Amino acid sequence: MLQGTRVHNEHTTFETGSLTWHVQDFTNSELRFVVSRGFSSRFGVEAMLPLRASSGTIHFQDAERRPLELADGSIHHRNETLLGPSDPWLLGHAARSKGAFTFALRAGVAVPLGRTEANPFELGRRGLTHQHVQFGTGTWDPLLGLGVGRPAGRVNWSLMGLARLVVAENTHGYRAGHRFSVSLQAEHPLSAKWHALAGADALHERSETWQGRREEEGNLGRSDVLLGIGMARSLRAGSLSLSLRVPIVTRAESAQLDYPVVISIAWSRERR
Repeated sequence: MLQGTRVHNEHTTFETGSLTWHVQDFTNSELRFVVSRGFSSRFGVEAMLPLRASSGTIHFQDAERRPLELADGSIHHRNETLLGPSDPWLLGHAARSKGAFTFALRAGVAVPLGRTEANPFELGRRGLTHQHVQFGTGTWDPLLGLGVGRPAGRVNWSLMGLARLVVAENTHGYRAGHRFSVSLQAEHPLSAKWHALAGADALHERSETWQGRREEEGNLGRSDVLLGIGMARSLRAGSLSLSLRVPIVTRAESAQLDYPVVISIAWSRERR
């Protein structure tokens, strides 16, 4: 599955001794490779490897919004594209049907493979160049998911919840916040090959800390609710889907980036 979004952000600083506008654009995307293997109708395993790309551009302006060139650049922002793996997931599955309902349990761990950075806030206070983008948490994080699904007429409904619990600091003293998600999805067949998709997602992330300290900036916790629609088509070589998700509610502490839409493209193939 490939998903991505683009974000625009503007804020002011006094980095040069006078008011300076930072005008930023970010394009973030993630390509996920997922392999699942079932051992029976009730048990299976899954591995997910995510590859991330984060591209950012920065333009500086003075207090009158005129273009500004910083002779020494900025220790905070730069034009750059970052590529690399994020933290893979390893999960076990268990499922059981009861009447029209199917119940599912997933449990596993996130493997600390994604690159992590030294404390950007401490480096910034020392006037040193730093990086805020973390490709992983740097810790082994437990994963726990619960789900239930059932058909209702021609519509297949599913409700799924997932928690990623961060239980320790990494070697840089960074501890990401716990992450929780709940997803309600509906799939309706339109024909033998086409299916309509709709759903809602609720996401919540707790505040990050550095050496046990909660900074005044950065990811201080946020909650989002998104609505989504999509289409899926059955192909000879598998199934292809396209979906759009739009945030309708965002609650975030401190100044954080907002995203207008998340676009996802997924291809899956089942072998028996």
